[in-house]
Amino acid sequence: MGQINIPTARDCHDLLAKYNTPAHIVLHCRRVWEVGRVLGEGLLRQEYPVDMALLQASCLLHDIGKYPSILDRSKFHDIRGEQILEQEGFPDVANIVGQHVILRSKRGDPIREEHVVFYADKRVVHDEVVSLEDRFVYLFETYAKTPEAVDMLTLMKDDTVKLEREIFLLLDFGPDDLQDLLEAETLPRP
Repeated sequence: MGQINIPTARDCHDLLAKYNTPAHIVLHCRRVWEVGRVLGEGLLRQEYPVDMALLQASCLLHDIGKYPSILDRSKFHDIRGEQILEQEGFPDVANIVGQHVILRSKRGDPIREEHVVFYADKRVVHDEVVSLEDRFVYLFETYAKTPEAVDMLTLMKDDTVKLEREIFLLLDFGPDDLQDLLEAETLPRP
């Protein structure tokens, strides 16, 4: 397996600045990384393979396409972010960022970094860690403007609930523990 190109945390910060990412989106991305880090470290403690550098970059950059997609009026910030990161020379991160709204994996695939980013993003509203239920209340209130949007969000919620079960079957803590773990920072580092 060849070496992959992964931006450092500093590189991620610089890329977000390069694409004029607003401060509130940067805060959201950092919070998603905090959630992703707790999950990734938990998986590593269970000897489950996770590339923490890839996970960090993907969490920090998952919304890099949001502001550019507003400016160019494209609908899909995940795809716009994937395009940006491909152009910047980070195809592995691009692939994950392109899946943070809709996963491309098949049911039963092993949990990988894209699953953790997808799930971590679903646990953060703005820069606050919330339950999946609260996140989907927010998503429905914000985006469920058409019957198609309601159907898509309903499917996404069902898939995310299943993914949550799959992830936490591998961990030594539950989804309800996530906020407390983040606040206490009690997890030992691998």
